[in-house]
Amino acid sequence: MNRTTKIIALLLVLAMLVTSALVAFAAPSGGVNELPRADDASGSTTGVPDYALQTVAGGELRLSALRGKPVLLDFFSATCTHCQAHAPFVVDLARRYKDLTVVNLAANNPYVESEKVEAYRQAAKIENTIVYAPSELFALYLAPDENGVIGVPQAVLFDANGKLVARFTKWQDTDKPAIEAAIVKNLKQKPVASSRKPE
Repeated sequence: MNRTTKIIALLLVLAMLVTSALVAFAAPSGGVNELPRADDASGSTTGVPDYALQTVAGGELRLSALRGKPVLLDFFSATCTHCQAHAPFVVDLARRYKDLTVVNLAANNPYVESEKVEAYRQAAKIENTIVYAPSELFALYLAPDENGVIGVPQAVLFDANGKLVARFTKWQDTDKPAIEAAIVKNLKQKPVASSRKPE
C-alpha cells in the first residue's frame, strides 16, 4: 500500500469509530427506571452504576445519596437556548417545593465549558446543586426523539424510594401543570422501609 492509500484507510477507520460512538449515544434509551443504591456500586441490583458526579462547586454527588426524597433530575446544556428558557421554571419548582430535591445535570465538559455553566447558573439564579453528567448517564435515563437522538432539555422525576415515576421529554409551557401535578402527587408519598436484609 502506498502512503495515500494508508491515509485513506486510516481515515475510513476513524470515521467508522466516530459513527459507532454517535450511534451508541443516539440509540433508544430511557430504559432504566430506578436510582442506584449506596451498596450497589456495580449497578448489579438496579442496573445503574452509582456515579460520583462532580459538582460545579468542586464537590461530589452520588446518585444513591438522592434516595429518601422525591427527586427531579433536570438535564440541560449551558449552550441550549431552550434550556435557558425553561431554567426559571425549574428554579421556581426548587424554591416552592422544599421537600423536592432538584439536581441540574449539565451536558457540558467541565474542563472547557465551566465558565458557560457558571454563566448559566448565574443567569437563571440556580441555588440547587449542578453537576457535570457523563453522556452514558444521559443515555440511561433520557428518551430519544423520533430520529433516535437524545436531546435536552429533559427531566426525570423519582419518588422517595428511587423509582422513576415520570419522564418529561419536552419543556413546553403547556407541560408545566402536568409536571407540577406529578411532583405534588409524589411529595405526598412517604419512603417505604427497605425490605433488604443487612449483608
